[in-house]
Amino acid sequence: MANTDSGKDAPLPVKSRDDALGWARQITEHLAQTAGITINAEPVDPLFSPCVGKNGESAPDDRYTLFYAVHSYVPNAQHNDVVHKVRDVLSSEGLKISAYQETPATEPSSTVVARHPASQYVVDVSSTAGDNRMVLDITTPCLKPPTGPAAATP
Repeated sequence: MANTDSGKDAPLPVKSRDDALGWARQITEHLAQTAGITINAEPVDPLFSPCVGKNGESAPDDRYTLFYAVHSYVPNAQHNDVVHKVRDVLSSEGLKISAYQETPATEPSSTVVARHPASQYVVDVSSTAGDNRMVLDITTPCLKPPTGPAAATP
Protein backbone atom coordinates (compact mmCIF):
# COMPACT_ATOMS: atom_id res chain seq x y z
CA MET A 1 0.00 0.00 0.00
CA ALA A 2 2.96 2.31 -0.38
CA ASN A 3 2.28 5.73 -1.80
CA THR A 4 5.14 7.57 -3.50
CA ASP A 5 3.60 11.03 -2.97
CA SER A 6 3.05 12.46 0.47
CA GLY A 7 0.92 15.15 2.02
CA LYS A 8 -2.78 15.84 2.21
CA ASP A 9 -3.14 16.18 -1.57
CA ALA A 10 -1.36 12.92 -2.42
CA PRO A 11 -3.39 10.44 -4.45
CA LEU A 12 -5.06 7.73 -2.42
CA PRO A 13 -3.75 4.17 -2.58
CA VAL A 14 -5.87 2.05 -4.94
CA LYS A 15 -7.04 -1.30 -3.56
CA SER A 16 -10.18 -3.33 -4.07
CA ARG A 17 -12.17 -4.28 -0.98
CA ASP A 18 -11.31 -7.94 -1.58
CA ASP A 19 -7.59 -7.11 -1.80
CA ALA A 20 -7.76 -4.96 1.35
CA LEU A 21 -9.54 -7.74 3.21
CA GLY A 22 -6.98 -10.35 2.10
CA TRP A 23 -4.14 -8.03 3.06
CA ALA A 24 -5.61 -7.38 6.55
CA ARG A 25 -6.11 -11.13 7.04
CA GLN A 26 -2.49 -11.76 6.05
CA ILE A 27 -1.18 -9.11 8.48
CA THR A 28 -3.21 -10.44 11.44
CA GLU A 29 -2.05 -13.99 10.68
CA HIS A 30 1.55 -12.73 10.60
CA LEU A 31 1.08 -11.01 13.97
CA ALA A 32 -0.47 -14.12 15.52
CA GLN A 33 2.38 -16.29 14.22
CA THR A 34 4.94 -13.77 15.53
CA ALA A 35 3.35 -13.87 18.98
CA GLY A 36 2.95 -17.64 19.00
CA ILE A 37 -0.83 -17.50 19.30
CA THR A 38 -3.71 -18.88 17.24
CA ILE A 39 -6.58 -16.84 15.82
CA ASN A 40 -9.91 -18.11 17.13
CA ALA A 41 -12.23 -19.88 14.71
CA GLU A 42 -14.89 -17.19 15.13
CA PRO A 43 -16.71 -15.33 12.39
CA VAL A 44 -14.91 -12.17 11.31
CA ASP A 45 -17.08 -9.16 10.54
CA PRO A 46 -14.91 -6.65 8.65
CA LEU A 47 -16.19 -3.09 8.71
CA PHE A 48 -15.90 -1.04 5.53
CA SER A 49 -16.72 2.62 6.10
CA PRO A 50 -16.90 5.53 3.66
CA CYS A 51 -14.09 8.08 3.95
CA VAL A 52 -15.26 11.37 5.36
CA GLY A 53 -13.20 14.53 5.18
CA LYS A 54 -12.32 16.84 8.05
CA ASN A 55 -15.37 19.00 7.32
CA GLY A 56 -17.78 16.12 6.69
CA GLU A 57 -17.25 16.06 2.93
CA SER A 58 -17.24 12.84 0.93
CA ALA A 59 -16.26 11.91 -2.61
CA PRO A 60 -18.47 10.04 -5.09
CA ASP A 61 -15.79 7.43 -5.92
CA ASP A 62 -16.62 4.87 -3.16
CA ARG A 63 -13.38 5.46 -1.23
CA TYR A 64 -13.36 3.57 2.04
CA THR A 65 -11.48 2.53 5.16
CA LEU A 66 -11.39 -1.01 6.52
CA PHE A 67 -11.44 -2.06 10.17
CA TYR A 68 -10.57 -5.76 10.50
CA ALA A 69 -10.32 -7.52 13.86
CA VAL A 70 -9.78 -11.09 15.03
CA HIS A 71 -9.61 -12.59 18.52
CA SER A 72 -7.29 -15.12 20.09
CA TYR A 73 -7.46 -17.15 23.27
CA VAL A 74 -4.41 -16.06 25.29
CA PRO A 75 -4.04 -16.79 29.01
CA ASN A 76 -3.92 -13.50 30.94
CA ALA A 77 -0.40 -14.28 32.16
CA GLN A 78 0.84 -14.25 28.53
CA HIS A 79 -0.63 -10.91 27.40
CA ASN A 80 2.56 -8.97 28.17
CA ASP A 81 4.65 -11.51 26.27
CA VAL A 82 2.36 -11.18 23.23
CA VAL A 83 2.49 -7.37 23.10
CA HIS A 84 6.25 -7.44 23.67
CA LYS A 85 6.83 -9.83 20.74
CA VAL A 86 4.46 -7.90 18.46
CA ARG A 87 6.08 -4.56 19.39
CA ASP A 88 9.52 -5.92 18.55
CA VAL A 89 8.51 -7.29 15.16
CA LEU A 90 6.51 -4.21 14.18
CA SER A 91 9.43 -1.96 15.11
CA SER A 92 11.82 -4.14 13.10
CA GLU A 93 9.44 -3.90 10.12
CA GLY A 94 9.54 -0.09 10.24
CA LEU A 95 6.26 0.68 11.97
CA LYS A 96 6.23 3.48 14.53
CA ILE A 97 4.96 2.46 17.97
CA SER A 98 2.42 5.01 19.25
CA ALA A 99 1.25 3.18 22.39
CA TYR A 100 2.65 0.38 24.47
CA GLN A 101 1.52 -0.91 27.85
CA GLU A 102 2.20 -4.00 29.93
CA THR A 103 -0.09 -4.74 32.88
CA PRO A 104 -0.40 -7.32 35.67
CA ALA A 105 -1.96 -10.64 34.67
CA THR A 106 -4.59 -10.10 37.37
CA GLU A 107 -5.90 -7.06 35.46
CA PRO A 108 -4.87 -7.57 31.84
CA SER A 109 -4.96 -4.41 29.77
CA SER A 110 -1.81 -4.86 27.71
CA THR A 111 -1.60 -3.13 24.35
CA VAL A 112 0.64 -2.19 21.47
CA VAL A 113 -0.44 0.23 18.74
CA ALA A 114 1.70 1.05 15.71
CA ARG A 115 1.38 2.96 12.44
CA HIS A 116 3.13 2.25 9.17
CA PRO A 117 4.83 5.54 8.20
CA ALA A 118 4.33 5.25 4.43
CA SER A 119 0.96 3.55 4.06
CA GLN A 120 -0.52 4.86 7.31
CA TYR A 121 -2.29 1.64 8.31
CA VAL A 122 -2.63 1.08 12.05
CA VAL A 123 -2.08 -2.16 13.95
CA ASP A 124 -3.51 -2.67 17.44
CA VAL A 125 -2.97 -5.78 19.57
CA SER A 126 -4.68 -5.55 22.96
CA SER A 127 -6.18 -7.39 25.89
CA THR A 128 -9.97 -7.47 25.66
CA ALA A 129 -12.61 -7.04 28.33
CA GLY A 130 -13.08 -10.82 28.47
CA ASP A 131 -10.56 -12.88 30.38
CA ASN A 132 -7.92 -14.80 28.47
CA ARG A 133 -8.57 -13.07 25.15
CA MET A 134 -6.74 -10.61 22.94
CA VAL A 135 -7.80 -8.73 19.83
CA LEU A 136 -5.59 -8.13 16.80
CA ASP A 137 -6.89 -5.41 14.51
CA ILE A 138 -5.93 -3.47 11.44
CA THR A 139 -7.33 -0.11 10.35
CA THR A 140 -6.50 1.09 6.87
CA PRO A 141 -6.21 4.67 5.74
CA CYS A 142 -8.66 5.90 3.14
CA LEU A 143 -8.39 3.64 0.07
CA LYS A 144 -9.77 4.17 -3.40
CA PRO A 145 -11.28 1.22 -5.26
CA PRO A 146 -9.98 0.52 -8.75
CA THR A 147 -12.06 1.82 -11.61
CA GLY A 148 -13.15 -0.03 -14.71
CA PRO A 149 -14.85 -3.36 -15.48
CA ALA A 150 -12.43 -5.51 -13.42
CA ALA A 151 -13.11 -3.39 -10.33
CA ALA A 152 -16.55 -4.81 -9.52
CA THR A 153 -16.54 -6.18 -5.98
CA PRO A 154 -19.72 -7.05 -4.12
